[in-house]
Amino acid sequence: MSARQRCLAAEAIVRSVDADGYVELEFDPAARCAGCSGLCAWMRSDAAGARIRLPAAVAVEPGTRVRVSLPTDRVLSSALVLFGLPLASLLAGGAGGALVVGTDAATLAGALLGLAVAFCTTRGLRRRAERATLARAMLEPRG
Repeated sequence: MSARQRCLAAEAIVRSVDADGYVELEFDPAARCAGCSGLCAWMRSDAAGARIRLPAAVAVEPGTRVRVSLPTDRVLSSALVLFGLPLASLLAGGAGGALVVGTDAATLAGALLGLAVAFCTTRGLRRRAERATLARAMLEPRG
């Protein structure tokens, strides 16, 4: 397994299995990889006992150790939207301010306006991207 794949996977223990096909998982403390020093720990606390509820495509029982993997295509597309949209708004706002008025102050004002618009539009997108990514998380039982 490559270092990149390890950053997109975490070990957990199944705590409960619901009738609707969801399982409640308790994650081990976040492991730190050399690539990002743990910044990719899915915005969860490092405290033992962090829990999350995910759909399970495989049959598991409470107490089973599992590996939870995030699909790399969803992580990449979410990153492109959530980082690319503010960058594009910043550049478009700055260019618009420079084209319309032609001063440095207008360029700065346009860039700040672009960032404000991006902030307002991406706020809801982040939550949706997280939910969509977690809905496609893969569970595989560990021995």
